[in-house]
Amino acid sequence: MNQQQELINQLNRQNRLLKQGLAISAAGLTVLLLGAAASTENRGKFSEIDVERINIVTPEGKNEMVIANHLRLPQPITNGKQVERGGPQRPGMIFYNASGDENGGFIFDGKLDDKGKPVAGMHFSMDRFGGDQQLSLGHYESGGTMESGLKIYDRGLQKDYDGLYETYEKAPAGPDKDALLKKWRDAGGQQTNRLFVGKTRGQSSAIIMADAKGKARIMMIVTQDGKPMLNFLDDNGKVIQSLPQLEKAVEK
Repeated sequence: MNQQQELINQLNRQNRLLKQGLAISAAGLTVLLLGAAASTENRGKFSEIDVERINIVTPEGKNEMVIANHLRLPQPITNGKQVERGGPQRPGMIFYNASGDENGGFIFDGKLDDKGKPVAGMHFSMDRFGGDQQLSLGHYESGGTMESGLKIYDRGLQKDYDGLYETYEKAPAGPDKDALLKKWRDAGGQQTNRLFVGKTRGQSSAIIMADAKGKARIMMIVTQDGKPMLNFLDDNGKVIQSLPQLEKAVEK
C-alpha cells in the first residue's frame, strides 16, 4: 500500500512540473509574439523569390508603387475613382501620389504576329496631377516598322471631362451627339501630341512640334539616306516653307 501511495505521489509531482513547464513556455511564446507584433522594422533577406505582385504601401496601407504580372496590374485610379485601362493586359510597374491616384508607370510587352513579325513595346509615362500622361518615353514595333522616342502631350484634368465620352457613345446620332464630342474635346478629354523627339517609323531622325490641336507645324528631319530638312506646315498639313530651299536651274 505504501508503494502504491508513493507511486501516486510521484505521478502528482510530475503532473505539477509538466503544468509549470507548459505555463512558462506559453508565457515565453506570448512575449515573443508581442515583441514581433510591436516591431515595425521586420526585415527578410532572400536570394530569390517568385511572386505575381508586390505592393509597396504606406503604414496606413495605401499603395505607393505596385509591381505586377499582366494579370495582376491594377486598374488606373484618378481622383479616387477607378477607370478601365485601355488595350490588352500587360505586366509593369505603377506609381501613386500621396492622394492615392496613379501618376505614372512602366509597361511592356512583346510577341510575334501571325506573319512572324514583332508586335512589341516598352512605355514609360509620367502623369499630371489629376490627369493622364504628360510625358512618355517609348519604343514600339508593329507591321515590320519601329518607332522610338520621347513625346509630350496636352490633356485636361479628369474631373473636367469625366463621363462625357461615355455619354457621347450612348447618345443617338445627331447634333446633340456631335456637341457632346466637342464638349469632351474642349474639356481636354482628347490627348494631343505636342512634341516628338526620336526615330520615326520611316527611319528618319525627327523633331516634330505640333499646335494645340495636335497638328504638326514644324518638322526637323534627317532622312535615312542623310538628307536634312526643316519644314513649316499650315493648318491643313501642307508644307508652306522648306529649308534648305532647292536650287533652281540657271538658264544659260
